[in-house]
Amino acid sequence: MHLRTTTYFLATTALLFSLNGCIPSGGRCFPYMEKAGYFCYKGHNFGRNVSEEYKKGVIDGCHTGEGHFRRNYSLSSSSADYKTGWDSGRAYCPFIVPEEAKPGQRTQYQQAIDEKKQGAQ
Repeated sequence: MHLRTTTYFLATTALLFSLNGCIPSGGRCFPYMEKAGYFCYKGHNFGRNVSEEYKKGVIDGCHTGEGHFRRNYSLSSSSADYKTGWDSGRAYCPFIVPEEAKPGQRTQYQQAIDEKKQGAQ
């Protein structure tokens, strides 16, 4: 009985990964993934076969997440894809640290936070 349950679980898991494309959105992006239809922005995977509105939303959300507010309000109110993309970009991009950042060096995002804190005081 235990062997049968384990086999069923493994077969179901393998099926789910094959249907999902094996690569969930929200992870790191590698060069071969863009060729396979994934939308990669700033080294991050934002999903496969996404609309142009979603891509615009991700790009604007990333700029916002990095401290440079940008949002197309007309698209945000008329396109669920743009709004979802903006939310995704805003959520993921603050956590992307540029490869050129050196230990002890403040990133642009960290500097923007520092400036906001100084302005609030």
